Amino acid sequence: MKEKFLCDKHMYNFNAGCSCGVVMPEHVMKKIAKINCKYSNEVKKILNEYKDELYSSNWTLANKMDGDKIEKQVIIHYSLATDHDWNSVSNRIKLFSYIKPTYEKDFYVGVKDNEQAKEIAEEVLLEEL
Repeated sequence: MKEKFLCDKHMYNFNAGCSCGVVMPEHVMKKIAKINCKYSNEVKKILNEYKDELYSSNWTLANKMDGDKIEKQVIIHYSLATDHDWNSVSNRIKLFSYIKPTYEKDFYVGVKDNEQAKEIAEEVLLEEL
């Protein structure tokens, strides 16, 4: 199932700490990285300019438990298929100050809901065991 949602571009996560943010392609990330620290308002302007290429970024995890201890854990990053006020790209852009984008090896696009994201995380966990 995960292959259906796996993004085929190099994507970078640009978030506001523990809050979920947006994920962007490498060519957008490179423009932002140059001015990120010094010009946060300029960063927000660029994000808004490329808003159609951005996704709201969310995350979930799956655990393999051994009694009451976590034996193995995976975290996946994904974007919901439908935007809500709380996860719209516009609202995520408003959260930014200085943030260092991180490369997401695997990013899943168009996930229906958090339950489907958890199913993908479980699939990834099983593959890693």
